[in-house]
This record gives sequence, structure tokens and C-alpha cells, in this order.
Amino acid sequence: MGNILVVDDERSIRVTVKAFLEAEGHLVETAEDVESAMAAFDDQPFDVVLTDIILPRISGVELLRRVRERSAHAQVIMMTGEPTLETVSQSLRLGALDYLRKPVGKNEILKAVGNALRVKSLIDSKLRLQEENLRYMNDLEELVEERTQALRASEAALRHRAEELSVFNRLARKVNESITVDEVVRHGLREIAQATEPDLAVLFLVAGEELLLKGSIPEAHQVGWDLQTGHRVGKCLCGLAITENKAIYAADLQSESRLILRNCLDAGFRSFAALPLRSGTEVMGVLGIACHEPRELSEHSAFLEALANEMSIGLKKSLLYEQVQQHAMELKASLSRIEEAEAERSKLRQHLQRSQKMEGLGTLAGGIAHDFNNILGAMIGYAELALMAAPEDSRLGKNLQMVLTAGMRAKDLVRQILAFSRQSEEERRPIQITHTIKEVLNFMRASLPATMEIRTRINPDIGNILADPVQIHQVLMNLCTNAHHAMREKGGILEVELTSVSLGPDLVGAPPGLKPGPHVRVAVRDTGHGMDESTLSKIFDPYFTTKEKGVGTGLGLAVVHGIVQSHGGVVSVRSEPEKGSLFEVFFPVIQERTSLRGKSPEQIPTGSEHILLVDDDQLHMEVVKSMLEHLGYSVESSVSSVETLDLFKADPRRYDLVITDMTMPAMTGDKLARELMTVRPDIPILLCTGYSEEISEEDAKTLGIKAFVLKPVLMGQLARAIRGALGDSLQRCGLEASSS
Repeated sequence: MGNILVVDDERSIRVTVKAFLEAEGHLVETAEDVESAMAAFDDQPFDVVLTDIILPRISGVELLRRVRERSAHAQVIMMTGEPTLETVSQSLRLGALDYLRKPVGKNEILKAVGNALRVKSLIDSKLRLQEENLRYMNDLEELVEERTQALRASEAALRHRAEELSVFNRLARKVNESITVDEVVRHGLREIAQATEPDLAVLFLVAGEELLLKGSIPEAHQVGWDLQTGHRVGKCLCGLAITENKAIYAADLQSESRLILRNCLDAGFRSFAALPLRSGTEVMGVLGIACHEPRELSEHSAFLEALANEMSIGLKKSLLYEQVQQHAMELKASLSRIEEAEAERSKLRQHLQRSQKMEGLGTLAGGIAHDFNNILGAMIGYAELALMAAPEDSRLGKNLQMVLTAGMRAKDLVRQILAFSRQSEEERRPIQITHTIKEVLNFMRASLPATMEIRTRINPDIGNILADPVQIHQVLMNLCTNAHHAMREKGGILEVELTSVSLGPDLVGAPPGLKPGPHVRVAVRDTGHGMDESTLSKIFDPYFTTKEKGVGTGLGLAVVHGIVQSHGGVVSVRSEPEKGSLFEVFFPVIQERTSLRGKSPEQIPTGSEHILLVDDDQLHMEVVKSMLEHLGYSVESSVSSVETLDLFKADPRRYDLVITDMTMPAMTGDKLARELMTVRPDIPILLCTGYSEEISEEDAKTLGIKAFVLKPVLMGQLARAIRGALGDSLQRCGLEASSS
């Protein structure tokens, strides 16, 4: 129900229109001139303004202009007894939704107001959706900003750590030329061996309770016993030096009571020195010196411990250097992860924007399907009825058949829009692509300027392909339209070629991705401006376009590529600047040739039952009623679901079947079905809708609805659906074009 303002200087018209609208539940205010109308508008907002064009002092056109300045959402309907082209066009330019010619009947007023309220509802829904999207984008921006700040803080901390480690790295290189631990051990042991001349110099690093051999002079394989095993903290002289954190000297190993591991004795050594390698309080390792002859190594303790201290300094610095290298690698990995996270954030933002575009397309498609299918259903229905009355093989009959053909093409176009916005599965069948090419070229010939010439080379004897004809039509239209845009400035030749090709196992000269076997090849060549390598590498990317703003979205070739790939085919392109472009599309031929002849028309079933029909669109309701009466049924109709429910409650057993639209004001079709079955559970109900996502077949079955029909409705589909519903079997009709 809406809040409506009626403006007319004739009181009788104001009173009559107000009575019509209030009977439908609307809130109505009236005014006799522009000043009182604007005063009423200041007191409260109105959804619809119904105004005469000719008013005292100030015209209805000026009222329209003032309403538009005050509110962008209020819908204005103009009324006039003497319409002129100037006043009508001026009203439409200023934003009037419709105009009515006096005298205006009740149904015409109610229909115009109903349309205006639906338009306002759509606008309000769109604005709410935009507000929700804006809030969602703001929330997402805040989340992205928080994550960005966290990543930046982490990046700053990592960079600071890398700078500190880089300072340690530089200090390590300055203190000692030996950078790595292996170099420190090798040079250090060589210096110790030259200074003390032992029979064995060995260095272990501490790893928990284990001592790991890092180097020895002579090499371990020359010692004659295993230096790799048995050495543990506290279990040998080297291990005791670590435990006691001091140097241990043994002049005679045979009398050394602390000796647990006897490998040294077994190897023939008599004297031994173990010196811990310390950095502050940390013991990093141990240096061992062994001699075959008894020696008082303790006499050289100061010298040996000084050498051990130098080894400790070099070892500490080299260990620090290796840590710096490790931290640098970790820093590099962290920075790489930050870059990957930033790239991922950018991809997510792009994906969100594209998802919102596709969501908008889906919403728009639903609205188109509902409103346009009602109009289209009336056109197709009346054309079918007229064709039945036309003489066979007459010019009138042929013209009506062309109207039906165009209507079915429009029906397929709506299905194509819905399929694209929902990315739903398409219906494929064996087709002969020759007919689709000729249909596209006929359309192109009518739309191309005289500066462009179409040439064709079509081989009629080609195999069938398994495809969705609507999508194949879309592929060819996109390719031909692109060729048209490429030659728009200078003109040229559009050449379309259709041939059969058979690819052997070697696939010599075939585009990448093709499989061996017979294929249908469609080539679209133009003599336009062509493309360079950079453009060629991007043409199949979604939203990439070379066209100026407002000419193209960049979806055309991306859609072509997706459709061809989904059909098991391949699309390739060759182009050079100023030399035109050649697009080649290959579709696999189905191995068994299938007859494409149409089935003989099925007998349309009739009946004599009593049907209750409801559809809020008067035009569509009238054509469906005519179809039903032509089929022999007795029909009562209504444009109001609430009125239909009252009729049914008055005499539930009067009706054999109820046919209801899905989308209606006050009460939708599924809700009406529930109410009807509450009154009479066994009543068969047939549900019509122009947009299948409003309710699914499963939902309809769950509700107890007997048949489910998609608009626009063909007479044959409607007849079979009725008999199916009366036969108590759930059917889904109208999804594809009927042969009837």
C-alpha cells in the first residue's frame, strides 16, 4: 500500500480517483492546485503523485519539477485530456514515470499506481542494497587497514632486527677474516698444532649432552679410532672440562682416576689437555690436545689457555655470523611473506569488486525476468492464439510465425542473462552451427554501416556439435561485434568462414589444447586496426578492454573464452597492428550424427475443468485466460492474491485447479498456495514465475504444489502442465522452448 497525492482542479476527478485508490488500501491526499499540493508535500512524504497537467495558475509540469527538486524517489504520473508531444516529452524528461489520457478508468489508474509503487520499491531496495554494500565496504576497508597496520608493524620490527644483525655481521668480518665455523676450526687447529706440536688436536662443539666433532689434526680417519662416538658431557676428559668449566691436564693417562672413556689409552696416547671454549659464562665447546709421550702440558697452561681463548673469540664470532646468515634468510622469507600477503590482499579486493558487480547483475537479471517475461508472455500468447485463427500458409500466418520466432529468441535472451548472472548450467543438445551463423550474420547485415562488407565461406556439410545454441549465438555475436568495433573508423571487410577439420595424433599446426579428431572450425576475420603483442596477451582477461568508457565492459572475449572452453573447444587469435585480426574457434564434432529435424507437433491436451487464475499483471493475466478458454476450460480470473483467497474461501469446491503467479503484492504465490491448501488440502495448484531462483522445484514440491511453470508460458506447455497437475504428478515446465 502506498501514500498517494492526487492533484486536479476538478473536484469530481479528485473524489473519484481517491475513492478508487482508498478501496485498494492506499492512503490518499488531494489538492486542487500546485500551491496546496506542495504544502501537502511539506507535511508528509508521498510515494506517488498523480497530477493533471493543466492546473490553475501553475501547470502540472511545474509541479513535477518542484516534486523532483524536493524528492528523487517520489514517482509522478501525469494526466491530461489533451496530450501534446511537447508536454509529454517534457514530462518524461523531467522524470515522470507515466502519463494517462483522460478520461481515466479505475483499472488504468490502479495499474499505473501499482507500477509506480513497484518502481519506487525497486529504487528503495536498490538504495538499501547500496547502503548495505557501502557499510560492508567500510567494514572491509577497516579490516584491511588493521591488517595493513599490523603487517607494517611486523615489517618494521623485522627490518630493525635485520639492521642489528647486519651490524653484528660487519663486526664479525672486521674481527676475524675466518667467517665460518669450519674456517675458524680449521685455521685455529692448524695454529695450535704448529705452536704445541701435539700428536692430536681435536675440537668438539656442545650440543646438549652430546659433544659433536667439528675438526681434528690429523684428520679423523688418520687417527685410527672413532672420534665421532662416545664423547659426552661429564663422561670423558673433554666432557669433564665442560662440566667443571675449567682446563684439565693429565700428564699420565694410565694413572688418571677421572678417565672413564679409555679410547685415548687404546689409541696409544699418554698425556692429554682439555680446555673449555667459553664466551662469558657460556661454554661453546672444548679443545683437546693429546700426545703419545708423557708431557707436562700444565706447564704451558697459560699459553694453551690463551690459544683456547683466541679460538673462543673466533668461534663465537663465526657462530654469530652463521646466526646472522640464518636470521637474514628468515628476514628474507618474512619479507617475501609480507609481499605475498599484500598481493593476496590486492587480489581479494579485486575479487570483492568483481563479485559485487556480478551480484548487481544477478539482482538486475531477476527484475528483468519478472517484468519482461510478463510482457513477453502476452506477446507470445496472443501471437499463438492469432496464429491458430490465421488461414494456413497465408502471409498473416507467416508473419505471426515470425513474431513467435522473435518471441522465442527474446525468451532465450532472458534465459541467457539469468544463466550468465547466476553462472548456472546450460542445456546442451546436438546442433548444426550453420543456422546460428546465418542468423547472426543476418542481424549484423542490418546493423553494419555501408562502409563495412560481410563475406562468408560456409561449408554446409559439417558435423554436429553438442552445445547450448544460446551460448554459441553469444560467442558469434561477440566475435562479430568486436570485428565491427575494430573497423568502425575506417570501414573494412568482415569475413566469416565455417569449415570441417580433422586433426591427427601429431596435431601439427593445431592451437594448444586441442585433442585429435574431427572439429568444426569457425573463423572470424576483420581488416581493422589489429592488436600488438601486449594487448593480445590480455584480451581474454575479465574486464580488460581497449574501448573507451561506455563502449565496452571487457567481458565479451572473457565470456567467449569461458563458453568455448566449457564446450571442450579452443579459441585462438592472430593479429598485427594495422593488419586486422583473425579469431578461430574449434568445437569437437560429436561422433554419431544426430538428426536435427524437429519433432512432429504433439497434440495439445484440452479439458473442461473450472480454473481460478490470479496474476497481478493485467495484460499477462488476460492472455493466459484466453489460452485457457481456447483449451476448453472455464476460467475465473483476478489480479489480486487477497481477492483470489476470498473467492476460494467462499466456495472451495467450485474450482478444480488454481493457477497463480509467484511475485505479487500483498501476498506472493507460495504464501497464497499455503493459504489455499489450508482451506482445501487436495486443491491442485500450478505456480508460474519469471525468475526460477524465487522458488525452486524442490520448494514447490515441499509445499504440495502440483506443477511449476516458467514464464513466458506457451500454450502447449500450459496445457500439459495443467493435465499433469490434475493427474497428481509434479512437473517442471517452461524451462526450454516447447515444440508446440
